[in-house]
Amino acid sequence: MKKSHLLIAASALLLASCGGGSNNNQAQNNASTPESNDNGNASERTSAPKNADGQVVLSGSIDNNVTWKDLGLPVDYIVEGEIQLNGNSLVTVEPGVTIMFTGTDGGIFVGENAGLKMQGTKDKPIVLTSPTNNQNPGSWGGVTIRSKRADNILEYVTFQNGGAGEYVLAIDGSASIKSCTIDGTSDNGALLLKTTAFENNTFKNCKNFPVVYNSWTENTTYGGNGNVFENNGKNFISIRPNYSEDNKTYTFVKESVPFFCNEGLEFNGRITVNIEPGARFAINRGERIYVGPEVIFKANGTAAAPIVFAGSEDKPGYWNGVEIQTTQNDESSITYCNFENLGNKDFFDDCAFYIGGDAGFKFNNCNISKTKAKYGVRIDNAGNYIDNGMATSSAINISDVSAAKIIVNSGTQDERIAEGATFDDIAKIK
Repeated sequence: MKKSHLLIAASALLLASCGGGSNNNQAQNNASTPESNDNGNASERTSAPKNADGQVVLSGSIDNNVTWKDLGLPVDYIVEGEIQLNGNSLVTVEPGVTIMFTGTDGGIFVGENAGLKMQGTKDKPIVLTSPTNNQNPGSWGGVTIRSKRADNILEYVTFQNGGAGEYVLAIDGSASIKSCTIDGTSDNGALLLKTTAFENNTFKNCKNFPVVYNSWTENTTYGGNGNVFENNGKNFISIRPNYSEDNKTYTFVKESVPFFCNEGLEFNGRITVNIEPGARFAINRGERIYVGPEVIFKANGTAAAPIVFAGSEDKPGYWNGVEIQTTQNDESSITYCNFENLGNKDFFDDCAFYIGGDAGFKFNNCNISKTKAKYGVRIDNAGNYIDNGMATSSAINISDVSAAKIIVNSGTQDERIAEGATFDDIAKIK
C-alpha cells in the first residue's frame, strides 16, 4: 500500500498522517537526532546512538537547527522511520554524506516552517539510499517539503531506489533543485508544486512519470534547463490540464521529453500563455486543446525549433483537435507550430483545427498533418477573421484531409476553398 505521507493531499490531515504509524511516538520524544547548541552552531549530541560501525542512527523529530556531517563512512546515517522537521528548524546536510533508510516508511518530512538544505558537489554528492539487503526501487519512502523557505536547496543529491509511495521527492512548498539524480522508483519520480530552480537533473528508471506537475501546483513555469530523462516507464513530464487563474502568466519551456496532457489542455480567463520554441506536447487519446476568448496565447516556435503538438501515440486522428477562441488579436500568435495526429469526425463537424467567429490571432508557418478529419481548418465568419487582424500566409501546410484543406463559414453558407488554396485566398470571400 502506498504511504499517505507521499501522496501530498491538500488537506491539513496530511501532516497528521506523515509520521508513519508507529513512528509517531518517536517523533513526540524528539529522539536520537543531532542537535544544535545554544549559540545556533549545529553539533552532534554526544549521546546520539551509534552502531558498531560508527554510523549515527536517527529517528523521531527535529526542532532545532542541525548539521549532518560527513563521517567518512560508506553509510554515515541510518534513518529509522520518518524524520520530521518541525517549527523553524533547518537541517543542513554536508557534501559526501550518505543516508540509508531502513524501510518503506523511511523518509524526511519538512514541515511548513522548517527547511532542508542539502548541497553536495559533483565530486561529493549527497546520497539517499535503500537498505543494503533491499536494493530495489521503492524500498524506502521519500522526501517531502511543505515549506516555502528560500533555503530549501537540493543540489547534487542522489535518490536511489526510493518512492515506496507515489513519489520519492514531493515539493509541496517550494525548493531549488539542481544537478540531482532520481534513480529507480516504484511509481513516479518527483512531484513539483513549485520550484525556484529546476536544472541539470537526471531522472531514470522511474516506473511511471519522472516528473509530475499536479492540479493544485503553484508553478507558473513548467520544465527547466539541461534535465535528462532516461529509461522511465512513461518518459514524459505530466502536466495538469487546466490553466485559468486570472492575471497569471504560464510558461512552458523546451525540455528533452514532451509534456504529457492526459486530459488535454484548457486555457481560460485573463491569462497569458507563453510556449517557448522547441517545446513538445503529447496529447492523450480523444482530448483537445482549447484557448478561451480572454487568453493571450503565444505559441511561437522557429524554423529550427518548431513547437510540436502531437498524439501520445503516433496515430492519425488520435486526439480530437484545436479550438481557438481568443480575441486578443494584437498579442496572440501561433507560428512555426506542428499539429500532428489530430482531427476526427467527432470534432467540430469533422475538422482538425477550429477558429471561432470572433477569434483573432497571427497564424503563420504551421503544419497540420496525420489527421483523419475530412477538413483541415474550419473558420467561422471569414469577415471577422480578416477584420480581427489575422495574418495571412501561404506557409500553412495542411495534409491528409479527404476534402477541403480550409473550410470557411462566410455568414450565409459554407464555401470550400480549393485543395491547393492558401490562407491568402480567404480574403477573396470576405
